[in-house]
Amino acid sequence: MALQIGFFMAPEDERELFKRLERLQVQLWPELSDPDFDAPLVSAELAATLSDTGYYFAAGDVEGYSIKRGPGKGQWKIDEKASPVVYFFRSALDEDGDLRSGYFWAENEPAGDNSRMGEKPPKFHATVRELQDLMKARYRKSSPKKGSFYYVGQGAGRLEKAGTKLREEGRKGELVVPYR
Repeated sequence: MALQIGFFMAPEDERELFKRLERLQVQLWPELSDPDFDAPLVSAELAATLSDTGYYFAAGDVEGYSIKRGPGKGQWKIDEKASPVVYFFRSALDEDGDLRSGYFWAENEPAGDNSRMGEKPPKFHATVRELQDLMKARYRKSSPKKGSFYYVGQGAGRLEKAGTKLREEGRKGELVVPYR
């Protein structure tokens, strides 16, 4: 069963997230990488250097495969279900100046024959628990949109008060309003 947590984060919220994950010694992997890529450990300083929209927090050895065709041919992609990773899609400003939503996604309990797939390591479960605890303790909830809600970081909340609109990711992103 997969876990998905939607959020709005400003750059200062990302720094706080990376600072909280620093003690867990997780690695930061890009969506696509070179086969000989050496992933750095998550640190608060690393948050300022992010340029892509999606990354993986890896809590152990990752499994992946080489892309055979297309624009990423020859690059390496992580197998999300077999590896102990949490996908991190970043919240970012769009061309209109609106802050778009991001999310965490993790495959906690794989379906099917678990004896062959193996268990995810305790470090992975600690990382997922840390993310859930951070969201519940430090972030505000938004008003529900189509049955779901988003967590709004403190920095994103300040941006919203200053006039930046919070929108769901997607072509027709709905306007999201945090609870006061």
